[in-house]
Amino acid sequence: MKKRYVILLLFAFSILSLIGYNRYFYHFEALGNKATLFRGPIESPDGKYKASAFYIPYGGAAGGILYMVEVEEAQSGKRKTIYSSNHKEKFSLDWQSSEVLAIKNESPKYNEHRNIELNVNSDIYEESGAACRSLLLRGKYENCYKA
Repeated sequence: MKKRYVILLLFAFSILSLIGYNRYFYHFEALGNKATLFRGPIESPDGKYKASAFYIPYGGAAGGILYMVEVEEAQSGKRKTIYSSNHKEKFSLDWQSSEVLAIKNESPKYNEHRNIELNVNSDIYEESGAACRSLLLRGKYENCYKA
């Protein structure tokens, strides 16, 4: 009987640990070979950064498409993901200034908008809010936005 409680306790602890890890240790999915370049690279006005948009299909026939925007420092080649959201009807990237990137991802017909202007040095956007809860990303960005 005691052995049964120990096994149940270990099982419950494992499940709770897995949930906690997924909730508080989120990191942007690596683009890897699943991602397809969709827009870009688009160079910032001062040439310091290049922004590229990628899409990643998920879920097979009944799934969807995830858009991710990656910014690369031209001089160092350092890359970071600053935007992640599900596909909407219209998508575009446009530099507003040397460090501010405007991302438009919307379906006006359904009144769904995931548009945002991000400072590439201090801001990130992740639709579900998982990046905002993440302990791994918390110190890397000043502002985190979610839908």
